[in-house]
Amino acid sequence: MTIEKYFLPDFVELQRKSFQRLLEKGLIEELNKRNPITNIQKDLEILLYPEAYKLCPPRWNSREAILQSKTYACRLYVPAQLTDRKTKKIQFKWILLGDIPLMSKRGHFIVNGAARVIINQIVRGPGLYLSEIQHNVDSTPTSTKIKLRRYAAEFISMRGTWLRFSIDKKKMIWAEMKKTPKIPLLWFLLGMGLNEKTLFQSLSNPRRLLNNYLEAVDSSSLDLKKKGRAFFQMNETSSIKNSFSRRIPMVMNKNINIQNDEEDEIPQYANSTTKALELIYSRISNNKKTNVFLQDNKLLAKQGRKWIFKKFMNPRTYDLGLHGRLSLNKKLSLALPLSQRTLTMYDVLVATEQLMRVEQGLLGTDDIDHLKNRRVRTSSDLIQMQIGIGLLRLEKNIREKFQTLSEQKNRSPKIDYFFSTKPLNGALREFFGTNPLSQFMDQINPLAEITHKRRLTSLGPGGVSRDTATMAIRGIHPTHYGRICPVETPEGKNAGLVNSLTTFARVNPDGLIETPFYKVYKGQVQKQAGFFYLTAEQEEKAVIATGDLNFSKTQFLPTGLIPAKKFDEFTKVYRNEVNFMSVSPIQMISIATSLVPFLEHDDANRALMGANMQRQAVPLIRTEQAIVATGSEARTVSDSGHVIKAKTGGLVGYVSGEKIIIYTFVN
Repeated sequence: MTIEKYFLPDFVELQRKSFQRLLEKGLIEELNKRNPITNIQKDLEILLYPEAYKLCPPRWNSREAILQSKTYACRLYVPAQLTDRKTKKIQFKWILLGDIPLMSKRGHFIVNGAARVIINQIVRGPGLYLSEIQHNVDSTPTSTKIKLRRYAAEFISMRGTWLRFSIDKKKMIWAEMKKTPKIPLLWFLLGMGLNEKTLFQSLSNPRRLLNNYLEAVDSSSLDLKKKGRAFFQMNETSSIKNSFSRRIPMVMNKNINIQNDEEDEIPQYANSTTKALELIYSRISNNKKTNVFLQDNKLLAKQGRKWIFKKFMNPRTYDLGLHGRLSLNKKLSLALPLSQRTLTMYDVLVATEQLMRVEQGLLGTDDIDHLKNRRVRTSSDLIQMQIGIGLLRLEKNIREKFQTLSEQKNRSPKIDYFFSTKPLNGALREFFGTNPLSQFMDQINPLAEITHKRRLTSLGPGGVSRDTATMAIRGIHPTHYGRICPVETPEGKNAGLVNSLTTFARVNPDGLIETPFYKVYKGQVQKQAGFFYLTAEQEEKAVIATGDLNFSKTQFLPTGLIPAKKFDEFTKVYRNEVNFMSVSPIQMISIATSLVPFLEHDDANRALMGANMQRQAVPLIRTEQAIVATGSEARTVSDSGHVIKAKTGGLVGYVSGEKIIIYTFVN
């Protein structure tokens, strides 16, 4: 019989691999976002070469950093080039940007002599989510309340404005943002650069938006109504007659790639859009109580164009991220390039169509608690975001220095004049010192330490609040099987919001949690093929047998009905129907829970207490082996880094309290 403990992955691999990804890709990505930096006149340019960056060896090793209360970090040098087009001079130099804290072999950081762990945060992944909203309405003063079902499409970005298309009680469709009045969806679509022909030919029910139009305008805004009537007089007669073509235009390579928010680079729109932008900015400005109706119409359109661009089309203020663009392309069946990280007219157009289909009952809503809709932000993602903030501050400083130089007549700047280590070092110091996701490492015993490094939290910046989190967020979802432990969680306010990764689970580069399975072909378990790691989305399409089944010497599953998981339901199937088989019975629980003997006989609440209390145990001076062990103990201590490990295996020749001699044939 195979012993599963030998197939367990390294327990701290999650932290180490994540930091390796930061050094290989993350740093280069962030530095490329700031490239190149130019002044307003475009005659001075600073260009960084991120691919050639170098990290110097740290001044102190991890042990010395603890003893001297220093940070275990290394210096980041990047080649930079300053081009002065007026004098036609080029300067090239290695520039010190700051100090990057290094992760130790054991998966934690040492900041000011204290060991710190960055918790993995599990949040709603960027993309588009369709949800149902229920409104309670009184039909008559005496009757009970009636529930009205309405729907919304919500865009989640990594950085930038929150945007939602929602249908209200009166079946009106609005575009909603924070701290901004609701905008009729038709205005917003036109404001994003769509013309009426594309709009009415692409949507399956264009009249739905048209009927909303006049109702959406406030009765007091007579000026807006006049503009609106004039604007749509032509469209109601001509465009809708040609609306038989129900195909979304597939001209997907026309991406708006804007580097700076300068006026000449803001996209200029067609006449219909210009009028829509006037209406949008009138509504926004009217909310601010400014005298907009005395303004020039061209000025209104220009301000509206700037507003739309700044909110959704400027890569410096709005960023979907790679995962967000992949998710939107998949969800909306688009083929936009992955470099297009801002919202486009195609995104909002197809999202409108999907919202209308959900309202008609042709499409379903998204389950937000499903793990395919949740991403894990590992230590690398969180540090990368902070490095991005630091580099943004550095860029701002450089631009200010460009401005100062343009005001001075005599200018012959050295490249060093523009750079400082303060912005990057300050941003990283803020993160490691004050961010709730950066915590002092729990060092009571090896189990406490290893659990801390494998923790998943829904709290923190960009996550949920413990006071507003509902029972649905805290509960156990079928997709948690093999990914998030259903037992180990704190008691009290954080119950269900702070979880633990299961023993075999890993996080892929997309931030999705994967769990391994054995392939089953015609009833035979293919153990020699190794592990197949599946995400929650891939798993829900497969039939999976439990991991504790007996099978024959030829690896065939037993005949008759077998307990299996089929489409999020536990049922019984015949062996020929099975696609995959679980790797181990302890696959669904965390490390701390797997150390509880006879777990299957315990009440879940008692097991939860047992798993948590083990982390509070103080290590003994004279260690004793457990009377009843589960087999996971040795690996837990070994992977935590608390034991001395030989670099190579071999034959143990001598053991004492002072030394162990191992004979090996490998040098």
